[in-house]
Formats: sequence, structure tokens, C-alpha cells
Amino acid sequence: MFLFFYRTWSFAWQNFWRNLGLSLITILILVMTLISFDVVLTVRGITTTAVKMVEQKVDVSLLFKPTAQSQRIEEIRGVLQKTPAVSSLTFKTPEEVLNEFKTLHAGNAEILSALNEVDKNPLGAAIVIQAKNTKDYEQILQVINIPEYNEIIENKTFDDQGPIIQKIGFITSRAQQASLILGALLTIVAFLIIFNVIRLGIEGYGEEIGIMKLVGASNWFVRLPFLLNVIFYCILAWLVNLGALYVSLYFADPYLARFFAGADFTLIGYFNKNFLMFFGAELIGLIILGVLSASLAMRRHLRI
Repeated sequence: MFLFFYRTWSFAWQNFWRNLGLSLITILILVMTLISFDVVLTVRGITTTAVKMVEQKVDVSLLFKPTAQSQRIEEIRGVLQKTPAVSSLTFKTPEEVLNEFKTLHAGNAEILSALNEVDKNPLGAAIVIQAKNTKDYEQILQVINIPEYNEIIENKTFDDQGPIIQKIGFITSRAQQASLILGALLTIVAFLIIFNVIRLGIEGYGEEIGIMKLVGASNWFVRLPFLLNVIFYCILAWLVNLGALYVSLYFADPYLARFFAGADFTLIGYFNKNFLMFFGAELIGLIILGVLSASLAMRRHLRI
């Protein structure tokens, strides 16, 4: 058995070097195919994190009238806390609301001057609401949209980041579509190149194959070196892609960290977390593609 695999591997290794130019082109095309799918995974990871960050900034603020009684405010607060769609509540006292207002308008002397002329705080307390999902804000607003609550609520402000989320989704969709189309085209090219590499290998070893059959070599002994060639192409392309990807991520992560400031996200961490799922699927898919192409080439050109 050991001698069988040694001889088939030697035959496969000779075939690799005999068609070195085509072998390298095949590996390059396979690497480019993998890169196109890695781009899809990268875009998916970045945009998913970006959407989550935007969603965290979406909120509804209820600004109460200065005359609103604290008991009524606590009643509304209790109702909201019991609402399943609410993720978190932040209560702000009138003094905190006033300080935030002054900070927001620090550059506007007219507004600050007008505030100083007022004897008392013209602003009431506030509740800032964050929902579990951006689609839940309408439900939350309906819960408090009753006349007895509206009497003490001065204003309801909804910080809607929906357009930004839609724009991110649009860009993500287009980037993924372009990468998938490119990946599909490169997959077809890789299939055809592997097919022709195996065909040329069969033609180049026509005399040797004939001698093998004359001395009693089995069909598997003749076919296996070509399959080993393809598997070797796939594994080498996978390793090259893996190395190139992680080198790229190493240099890209510092720049990405500035964009995702405050978020515990790195591309290296993202790919490490999903290593088996992402790269395992790529390797298996690549080997299946190669074996199918090689099998078709041998079926058509290897008469045994």
C-alpha cells in the first residue's frame, strides 16, 4: 500500500513540474476565486457591525413639561419598562436636561442669554428609550400615545437612523452581488483551466500510461496521480489565500478600528471566530470543484 501511494505521488509530482506554467496559473486562478468569496465575507462582517452601531444610536426621547408631576412620570416609566420591545430606559432630571441643552448650544450666545434671563429651569425631565429592534419604535410610541400621557409630554423626538441603515444595506447588497458574480466567473474559469491541465497531462503521459496498462497497472493507479495533482493545487491555493488574507487583515484592522471606535470588532477576530465555517467550506468546495473537473477530463480523454 505504501509503495502504491509513493509511486502515484511521484507520478503526480512529476506531472506538476512538467506543466509548471499551467500549474501556477491554475493555482493563481483558484486563489483569485477564493479572494472574491473572502471579499463577500469581509463586507458582510463590516456592514453587520456598522448596522449594529447605528441601531444603538437610534432612540426616542420623551421631554416632559416642567409642570409634570413626578408621580405621573414614574407611571409612564413603569409602563415602558414593562413593554417587551424596550431594551433600556434612561431617566434624566430637569437639571441634567438643562445642562445637556446648554452644552449642545454652547456656541449660541443668544440662546444662552435667553436662558440666563429666565428665573427657573424652563425644561422638564426626560426619558430616553432604546428599543431591541429599530422596527419596534412605532409600537413603543403607540404604548404612550394616549391623551392622559400626552397632557404632560412636551415633545417626542425620534432619532431615526433608518435612511443610514438602508444606505448601508444597499451598498452591502451591491458589493456582495459584484463579488459573487466575479466569484462565479472565476469558478468557471478555474473549472476549465483544471480540465485543460489534466487533459494536457494525460496527453503528455500518453506513452507512459500505455506502458503502465501493458504491465498490469490498475485504473486507479493511472487516475490517482491526476486527482492528487488537483487536490495539491487546491490545498496550495487555499494556503496562499489564507496567508494573503491574514496579512491584509493585519494591516487593515488598525484603520478599521478608527471607524469602529468603541466597538469590540476586528476582522482578524471575525475570521478567527468563524474559521472552520468559512475556510473549511472554501477548502471543501475547492476540492469538490477540482475533483469534478479532473474526473470529467479523465472520462473524456483517458481511455482506460
